[in-house]
Amino acid sequence: MEALQGRRVVVTGASSGIGAAVVRAVAAAGGRVGLLARRADRLAALADEVGGHAAAADVTDPDAVTAALARLAGSLGGLDAVVAAAGTMHLGAVADTDPRRWREVFDVNVGGLLATAHAALPHLGEGASFVTISSMSGRRVPSAAGGVYAASKHAAHAVDETLRREAGARGVRVTTVAPGFVATDLMVGDAARDDVAAFRERMHDLGLTPEHVAAAVVHVLGLPPEVCVVEYALTSTAQQQQGDGAQRSSTRQQQ
Repeated sequence: MEALQGRRVVVTGASSGIGAAVVRAVAAAGGRVGLLARRADRLAALADEVGGHAAAADVTDPDAVTAALARLAGSLGGLDAVVAAAGTMHLGAVADTDPRRWREVFDVNVGGLLATAHAALPHLGEGASFVTISSMSGRRVPSAAGGVYAASKHAAHAVDETLRREAGARGVRVTTVAPGFVATDLMVGDAARDDVAAFRERMHDLGLTPEHVAAAVVHVLGLPPEVCVVEYALTSTAQQQQGDGAQRSSTRQQQ
């Protein structure tokens, strides 16, 4: 339960979903946590709960992320790991989707990841870790409706492979955690739509919990410094048995 005793970890997207679960899991494993997300009220409440430090910022604003991460590093007395859990999902066929949604997906899932890495790398030395919460959609396209989201996650995998070449050369461990369905409130903003409600029900019925993903992150972070997990892909046995299914909704994860 104390695999991360004293480790200083910043988590983005920390106010809900997988990010919040990672915050709690790291704290339970003995780590000291910095929380970064947009929603300052939720962030402050969770920071109080785990005895962590909070800094509100939108990952799509590189200057804000750099400043917030520097504040957290100062509060923690340095950094041993950063977990990039901020993300967004919009599902729908290319012909039926507002092009502004595509930009939002790439701004958060790719631009936000790059901004986080840019801000984090100066604070991470040999033996430190950079973990990206991606998706199994980063290795295949599950459906036409999931194509744009999958493209952003393919890009996220490419970013991590680049970071392994760049930061790995100086001993920073870069890991991509790629879950399948995860039962979160990802779709709360569009819950009245029948297609979104149907997908949300399927996701909750078949998905992992955020805590499953958080446990994977703690496992990765707790490994000896000479071990780097390149990619940690996980799915529920229920999803494995049923297959991915069609994805036809539009969603946004609240960071």
